Amino acid sequence: MQWNQKKILVAIAALALLWIPLTHAKEKEPVLHWKNGDSLPGRLLESKLGEIHWSSPHFSDDLIVDVDVLDSIVFPKQSVSATEGFRVGTVSGDIWMADLIGSDDNTLLFSSKRHGEFQVKRALIYTLESREHSNLLFDGSQLSAWKLPQQADTADTDEVVLFAQEAQPSWHSDRGGRPLTNTAKANIFYAFDWPKRFEIDLELASAARPPSFVFALGKNLYETVRLETWVNELVVVQGTLFEPVLTIQPDRRNFRLRIAYHENTGDENSGTLKVLDLNGNVLLKLDGVKPTLEASGIYIYNRGQDLTVRRLRVYRQPTEIKNRQIDASKPRVYMMSGETIPGKLFIEKNRSYVLDTDGTRRDIDLQQIDRVVQPGITLKTTAQPMTLTYIDGTVLRGQITQLNANSIQLQTAFVDKPITCSLAGASLLKFESTSKTQTPVEDYDKLFYESGSLRGHILFDSKDIASLRWQPAGSSESVRLANVRGTRVERALQRISKHKPFNIEQFPHLLHLKNGEVIPCQVLFYNETSVGFQSPFISVQHIDSAHVKGIEFAARKKHARTENRNPITITGGKGKHRVILEDGRILNAVTRRAKDGNVEIIILSDKKEEQPKWVKVEGDFAVNDAVALKRGVELIFDPLETRSMKLDMKLERALTVPRFSREDPPNHILVASNGDLKRGKLLGINRQTIQFDSKLRKLSLPIDRVARVVDISEDSSQKGQNPLPLTTDGLQQPITNQSEIRVTLTDSPVLIFQPLEVKDGKLLGHSSIYKKVSVPIESIQYLHFGDKAKSFKSVYEEWVVRPAKEPAYGEKPSPSVRNR
Repeated sequence: MQWNQKKILVAIAALALLWIPLTHAKEKEPVLHWKNGDSLPGRLLESKLGEIHWSSPHFSDDLIVDVDVLDSIVFPKQSVSATEGFRVGTVSGDIWMADLIGSDDNTLLFSSKRHGEFQVKRALIYTLESREHSNLLFDGSQLSAWKLPQQADTADTDEVVLFAQEAQPSWHSDRGGRPLTNTAKANIFYAFDWPKRFEIDLELASAARPPSFVFALGKNLYETVRLETWVNELVVVQGTLFEPVLTIQPDRRNFRLRIAYHENTGDENSGTLKVLDLNGNVLLKLDGVKPTLEASGIYIYNRGQDLTVRRLRVYRQPTEIKNRQIDASKPRVYMMSGETIPGKLFIEKNRSYVLDTDGTRRDIDLQQIDRVVQPGITLKTTAQPMTLTYIDGTVLRGQITQLNANSIQLQTAFVDKPITCSLAGASLLKFESTSKTQTPVEDYDKLFYESGSLRGHILFDSKDIASLRWQPAGSSESVRLANVRGTRVERALQRISKHKPFNIEQFPHLLHLKNGEVIPCQVLFYNETSVGFQSPFISVQHIDSAHVKGIEFAARKKHARTENRNPITITGGKGKHRVILEDGRILNAVTRRAKDGNVEIIILSDKKEEQPKWVKVEGDFAVNDAVALKRGVELIFDPLETRSMKLDMKLERALTVPRFSREDPPNHILVASNGDLKRGKLLGINRQTIQFDSKLRKLSLPIDRVARVVDISEDSSQKGQNPLPLTTDGLQQPITNQSEIRVTLTDSPVLIFQPLEVKDGKLLGHSSIYKKVSVPIESIQYLHFGDKAKSFKSVYEEWVVRPAKEPAYGEKPSPSVRNR
């Protein structure tokens, strides 16, 4: 059935509004990420060196994980405003925010709410600049400052729009909120009018190769002046003007430049453009540059694989100040007024001054400093085992010496003693270790929860088996699984026996219960109150027949269990995709890349009454739509949560009750081995025959001529609700089944029980229906916990009687009928 596309638009738009608070709620929890792509929400605890101690609601114990197998800890976004005056960068590549409170000839003393007081050698400081600037026109270092294009209004078209913003934004924010794109030819634009004098502080970076880009002062590239990369050269171009700036080395990964422009006196049609390095050295001076008039503003175009705007600040230059000629090899201080003061900066008792090499001293206002330049100091980044990133752009690298829930002690390359790093405002703690796990990925079991998964091993050899244990990859200790959330475990095929878990000749029948359980057995008898059987997994030999949904007698011809283990994902264009499940469903899916770089996926059901499914995919799984879609399908679809087989026409007729039989509808359907159907009531079963009442005729049929008998009464589909068991005196007793799990074996068996102990390679437990149960551990394929344990659907769920359609009396015939 095809839906009206406008109805889809309205439905998804409404759902999107509902998902917004849900998404934000999920982001309030830190997430621990493994190198293999696994993740686990929870809370950081005080940890030892080389380990991360982690608390998660999915486990009853705290996890201890080796840092070598971990990728990162992603913290939820926190609004922590920085009040410090300066942004400081070191030669090792570290960046932090702090106030200047003291100095001597060789060091500067900093103070920060986040890090406390610490002293840094002047020779290790690469950049020192004011965070706030009175002449700042635009700060594009955060994606939130850009006006991203909104999707066109499609209310009057047939196009299906699934998100209020653009379906596939080319730019998203990195963990520091900076603009980032992984899309070739992606562009971003911010419109404003350029003043007569301005200066741009620019840093563009790429992860894998030298950045390839166009940086223009307007959107019309034919008219505006632009800075761009040409193979191995950085050049300035405008019309016929062309000048090289520098040669690009293969190992270059970023450009940090200052671009200055001023209009020539008395000539509004041309000006002078300067390109300078970080230390203020002129790389290019170009006269005759014309101002941009049409579509003026900042335009950035990505010519490579990825591009990050690490820093972009535009300043209005004050009226030109005639600075005296300064030796380029000398340190100097640039003021916001445009004045340049030669010498070293000193701070003593709330007083600041610049001291030149000739002894000249000049008092200055610390708050009016633009930046401090120390020529001859170059960037020399080195690999560090850990990187801590903050939302405000702070980046610190080093070795962890102490780690707890609220702060880290970090040994960095720029301070002799470990520096304190508060985690307030942190966005990412990245572990840079390159060692790999030795256990093959294919040998791991998988634990799935609502928004992610975790590789490891489910353990059955614990003394306290009442709580099953899980050993995550990279953990030396196992932890108890918490049976409070809807999680599932899929065991690795290599760890499961390939032999059938029971003798099909000895137990040829399958008993289907209303709660979805499937029990291999030999049925001994059946009557209105109980059913007797022998099973390889259950001790009792009879249960209340009110639990029974159906009985299959031809085990070799039984309904095979359908599993959505290998869905097919077909990636389309513009975020529109197709998902084909093994149970026959063909579903439409849409993806969009969120501003945080993650991929959000919506999978639409092919039935109107079913809600769409939503999931967010992050990290390495979000590299492209194909990988993200495959991961999203794995998270969304439980292999065992399949749709019931479509009923054929003959069965539909058998389930439809005519009006004259509504007061006494049939209770069962009997399916013969040749496919014939009979409606009626199951009266009894003994070892050889079945007694069945059909149309007031009592039939006695050999079991070998019957395929199955199914309860089709209206109360037979109460899935997930176990009728209360009977005590020895026949009374119902209340039970608590909060600790029950669903155990699915290879081939067919599905049992729900509380695990109690392990003995002789078997998992022993207690069922609220049939008491003692014992299953071979080597045959366990799936385990479901919490809500998942009780939400299983029977393969006969759709086998329920339904009333015949009422004839429509008194309806006016259509015009086509009247004209016949």
